[in-house]
Amino acid sequence: MVNALRAREALPQDIHVEWTSPLVEELLWLPDVVAGIFARAETGDRTLEDLLSGDHLVERISCH
Repeated sequence: MVNALRAREALPQDIHVEWTSPLVEELLWLPDVVAGIFARAETGDRTLEDLLSGDHLVERISCH
């Protein structure tokens, strides 16, 4: 996936990507949780997004 994104110039060449196990690095689960919250919001359930957003800026970007 990294190579495909770089080939489409959606991921800059100078960004370092490293693979590790979520069993070793527990914070790897956090992006999945946040993505799940916003995926639910896209289907109309904004309950969790509203709790997450609060006073924080949420900026959505898309990679094509």
